Amino acid sequence: MTTLEFPFRTGKVTIDLEKCRGCQSYACVEACARFGGNLFKVEEGLPVLIPSVEEAGRRCIEDLACERYCQDNGNKGLQITLKMFGLDEYRRKVGLTRHGGHT
Repeated sequence: MTTLEFPFRTGKVTIDLEKCRGCQSYACVEACARFGGNLFKVEEGLPVLIPSVEEAGRRCIEDLACERYCQDNGNKGLQITLKMFGLDEYRRKVGLTRHGGHT
């Protein structure tokens, strides 16, 4: 799988570029331009970052519109993973942690 990834303050954007091939809407690019930080453009039929990976992480406003638009109107290639701050501590506190700290 060929991916485009960048971290932002509270998570990570991952784009599966294989799923993007043949996309007609470029919904993620449109959503980021309309509602977000205008981080993407289309080159050779695929979304690419306009700024560097580091700059994209700083400029991302975490509105999640790119994922929603991609899932609803695109080829479902973009996924946002959010960190769950405090989740591990909470699970330990209520006794939900398995051996090794993972659930």
